[in-house]
Amino acid sequence: MSKRCAALSIVTILGLNPLCSMAQSNDPALPIAEKKAGILNSDTQSEGIFARFYVRTSSSSILDLLEQHIPVLATGAEPQIPTASFLRKLQREIGEILATEGYFSPRLQFDKNQEGTRVDIQIEPGSRTQIKNVLIHFTGALQDAAEAGDPSAIARRAKLIADWNLLPGAWFRQDDWSNAKTMLMENLRSFRYAGAVLVDSRASIDPDSALANLELDVDSGAAFLIGDLSVIGLERYPLWLIDRFNPPKKGEPYSSHRLTEFQRGLQNSAYFSTVAFNIETDSTKADALPIELNLTERQTRDLSFGTGYSSSTGFRTEVSYRDRNLLNRVWDLHSALRIEQKRQLAYADVNLPPNDNNRLDSFGLLFDRSNLEGLLQTKSMLGIKRTITHGLVEQRLGLNYTQEKVVQKSTTNLETERRSRALVASAGWTWRNVDDVFAPRQGQRAQVDMAVSDKAIVSDQRFVRLYGKYQYWYPLGQRDNFLVRMELGKVFSSSANGIPEDYLFRTGGSTSVRGYAYQSLGVRQGEAVVGGRVMAASSLEYVHWRSENLGFAAFFDAGSAATNWSTLKLQQGIGVGTRIKTPAGPIALDLSYGRQIKKFRLDFSIAIAF
Repeated sequence: MSKRCAALSIVTILGLNPLCSMAQSNDPALPIAEKKAGILNSDTQSEGIFARFYVRTSSSSILDLLEQHIPVLATGAEPQIPTASFLRKLQREIGEILATEGYFSPRLQFDKNQEGTRVDIQIEPGSRTQIKNVLIHFTGALQDAAEAGDPSAIARRAKLIADWNLLPGAWFRQDDWSNAKTMLMENLRSFRYAGAVLVDSRASIDPDSALANLELDVDSGAAFLIGDLSVIGLERYPLWLIDRFNPPKKGEPYSSHRLTEFQRGLQNSAYFSTVAFNIETDSTKADALPIELNLTERQTRDLSFGTGYSSSTGFRTEVSYRDRNLLNRVWDLHSALRIEQKRQLAYADVNLPPNDNNRLDSFGLLFDRSNLEGLLQTKSMLGIKRTITHGLVEQRLGLNYTQEKVVQKSTTNLETERRSRALVASAGWTWRNVDDVFAPRQGQRAQVDMAVSDKAIVSDQRFVRLYGKYQYWYPLGQRDNFLVRMELGKVFSSSANGIPEDYLFRTGGSTSVRGYAYQSLGVRQGEAVVGGRVMAASSLEYVHWRSENLGFAAFFDAGSAATNWSTLKLQQGIGVGTRIKTPAGPIALDLSYGRQIKKFRLDFSIAIAF
């Protein structure tokens, strides 16, 4: 057997297409590396002595790979008897692993110590194979349309080739080769060509030059159009509800993205627990592809009880009631009564069915009583809101009426009472571009809110409130990330008198400036802290994830609220904490130190980004 073909016998195991075949020879049918290593000499034959195996190689990545996939080479592995058959099997496994990384001409040397209790395996991986050429041959409706001069088909074919991510000059790796083929087919099937298939793929390896030629035959199949949508599992809710989530229309080109968005809207709604599609890509139905939608409905009504704890408002107990078909109109009522140590509230919100899956209307009322930082606040609110989503941007429009009574203590323990009311029109925008909505590791989020009130319409004070927030997540290494957060707010008004506290600014607590009590940073009046007309806050945080679900954080916060910018003095907090990932977002437990008050504080929260 030639040296070249002996190396390529590994390729045959991988199912690739070698440039040569096994040749007839008088040599024993043993791999070349074994003969050179002398591992079958009589002095290596096992006499029942157990040995441990150790790998020596210049590449730490190869060492990690072998330890991960070959048990006998793992750290702390049990010793084995190094019989000839065992060593042949071990060499074959090492060769297969190296071939997946692009090493097709390795040299292996097996050395046993005098006692026979240790076998050292010296590995010289040889030259790593690089991609030389990539050829993708298309057939089917896509190729036919492109050859007929269809501009969209020509552009689609060109983009598929341009998006191929295993380019000439890159290292050949089996995983990358498989992933590139998978991505190509997913891209092709995602729009119009739902039945596309990979007819054949070939990776021709030349170990002498360490080069690989890749070739693929792809059949796009027919171009599919959306047909009839049939719904299975709908019993509690009316059929017209499905149309509110913007399903793909009959005659539209097939798009997996459109179906996914439709599915996500249904799945994230209050009405369905599971949503699945059944599609058979039969080319005879390409002109009207039938789509079967299988739904599992949620219960119409829920009653639940819960308890919890927050470092901001103390222990709490809560009872909540939900009716997803209020007045048989498919209105979603979400109500609750919550009693906390420092706060008590009751609310009822009604969400109307969506309109085209990007507009949500709601209305609700709230009664809230809190006693925080010397401020006893009682308020009632009634409001309506419309939320519109356009791609990455969410727009909010609202109208709220608020009545409030505030009782605060002076330094002489005298109580003063003030009342206020306001009819407020609001608008807000949030832009999100993150990798994970609940636990971002990379991306950005920006938020802008504006609220306006005037004395001429019910309100006690004329004011304009502006608020902005920006967050940036930057990934570090394979798991870690760095977070930057900035907030600014200002109320334009001749006075704070007559403005409800909700439209002024206070800060401090687990989600703003850690190291200070919840809403303890604001304007000091006697024994109480009231809201100010300006606010600024920022945060820097680094999270190191020790495992998939457990991380440790270090952070620096600064911020405060005041009457005006000239009196604003930023309070600073530094600390460390733990993060535990849950389906609702990371649970955060932070130990922080307030530099100005010179005190430590323990904060607990569910660190949902938004």
